[in-house]
Amino acid sequence: MIIVDQLSALIAFITSALVIAIGSYGLASSNNLLRQLLSVEVIFNGLLLLVLPILIGDPYMATYFGIVVVSIASVEVVVVVAIILAFMRAYRTLSSSDLEEKEV
Repeated sequence: MIIVDQLSALIAFITSALVIAIGSYGLASSNNLLRQLLSVEVIFNGLLLLVLPILIGDPYMATYFGIVVVSIASVEVVVVVAIILAFMRAYRTLSSSDLEEKEV
């Protein structure tokens, strides 16, 4: 039983590492702000998948953690989409490569 639990945790850790790597690649290789938003969400979900095996032992803690994670993720998406819409209205583009650094 212990070997199965350790194997399940190892599979979850490897999967989370792959998900984080995919999100990091998407974040680094894209200039589109919406793709970057999706990549950040993928990284965030990979980090949550990393924490999940730790919480499996206590079902109440896992349920509480799930509710908190869903709440934070939904608020994060709403805030970032609002920022992207404001950016799109101001600059008429979603490409982050079109931005110029301005002196303050």
